[in-house]
Amino acid sequence: MPKAIGLENIPVGEPVLYVYNHVTRRAEPLFLGLTAPVSPPIRFLAEITVLGTYLLPRTRSDVVNSLFRPAFQQKARRNLLSRFLFEKSIDLLTCYFITQMSRFNVIPVHLHEPLTEEDKTVKRRINKQALEECVSSLEQNIPVAIAPSGGSTHEAAEDLTTQTIVPMLASLLSRRGKTVKIIPCVVKERPEVGKNTYKKYVADRILIYRLVRLLWSKLGLKSYQRFCLTVEFLPPLVFPNPYPTKTEKLEFVSELQQAIYSALARD
Repeated sequence: MPKAIGLENIPVGEPVLYVYNHVTRRAEPLFLGLTAPVSPPIRFLAEITVLGTYLLPRTRSDVVNSLFRPAFQQKARRNLLSRFLFEKSIDLLTCYFITQMSRFNVIPVHLHEPLTEEDKTVKRRINKQALEECVSSLEQNIPVAIAPSGGSTHEAAEDLTTQTIVPMLASLLSRRGKTVKIIPCVVKERPEVGKNTYKKYVADRILIYRLVRLLWSKLGLKSYQRFCLTVEFLPPLVFPNPYPTKTEKLEFVSELQQAIYSALARD
């Protein structure tokens, strides 16, 4: 169970927008949901690929690349039988992933580059609906969570392509007479995660494995460090500007990202 830090920074009975970083290969919503207040339940802004058959090849690719190293994928596809079994396994895992995600009250958003005019129309429709659902939820004091940067370091705030959906939502709420509290959320793992993190994290929950690792550490054979996962809720920020300029939005995103990056850099 992740450890929550700074729960006192989360207001009650007000519009709340959680903004979290990416470090654990798409598992942050799970950890945030486990540590944040459970009522009312959070609505997560999520890529359209997690919700159904639209852009299914992209979803499938995300699943396989998240779970298996490229070298293992190549080995699994070497002969006809292993390729067949591997591809069927990926199909089942993708189906399971989509089924599980559909259980959450997520807000789908289209983040991929459209290839045709029809795709552009679909993207505009999906994203317009996502924006409307976010505003509606926040107006009802239902919290919304988003990872706006799509990265793990939050160092690229000066990039002109930085997404400004957070200040955009805040400005829309401001026009309606409400101020949304923007909570920077820092998902932090020690030691840092890698491709093998999940299986190590699961193994570390097994008592025998943990005892063996501790024994090795005591004997000086191999160092042992338990995985520690925390979700830190930083003091809320506000953006009460109903009609901001692009520059003002980017300046706020820079401030938000710097707050998250500074917290990530702390021990």
